[in-house]
Amino acid sequence: MKSTSISTHYFFMALSAALLLTGCNSTPHKASVDPLQGRLNSNTLTEASSIERLDTECHSDVLQRENSVGNSADIAQQIALANAALRCIENKSFFPQHPDKQMAMQLNALAVVNFIKAGETQMAEKSLTQFRQQFPQQDLLFADYTSFVDTAVALLQHSELSVHQLSVLNINKALRHELKRNDYWLRN
Repeated sequence: MKSTSISTHYFFMALSAALLLTGCNSTPHKASVDPLQGRLNSNTLTEASSIERLDTECHSDVLQRENSVGNSADIAQQIALANAALRCIENKSFFPQHPDKQMAMQLNALAVVNFIKAGETQMAEKSLTQFRQQFPQQDLLFADYTSFVDTAVALLQHSELSVHQLSVLNINKALRHELKRNDYWLRN
């Protein structure tokens, strides 16, 4: 039983390495641009004065921690980084025009990726669910234009996905190949 959890951990490490090879350029996906967005009316001014902004010190601390963790295989550091990222956005609501929405999406995604790298699949799934609820029908893109949400779904739910479902996900080719290879060896 222990070898299964160790091999699962190494599987997630290999998959997260493939994920990290794509880079983490996070540009919004499926976001529409409103040409009237820049115009302020009295309702917008009232909303703007009551917006709860992200703590810039918290965000800076997470970025510093991310740089120090880097590609480290230290599970404790990865979990601590994920938890720190989540603390920055906890108990905050991000509506579509919130000025910190993009930053909040990136922090939430950073938490998911680091939980995956640490092998904490339950925490990663919980964080991914939080991302999908907080930012419905929104996504981030990696440097190779693959989807963060699709990649996380592929990594966390690969055993539940059919071949067709996996083929339609916007994920990195190396990751797709690794998932197919892993599936093949699990069945044979």
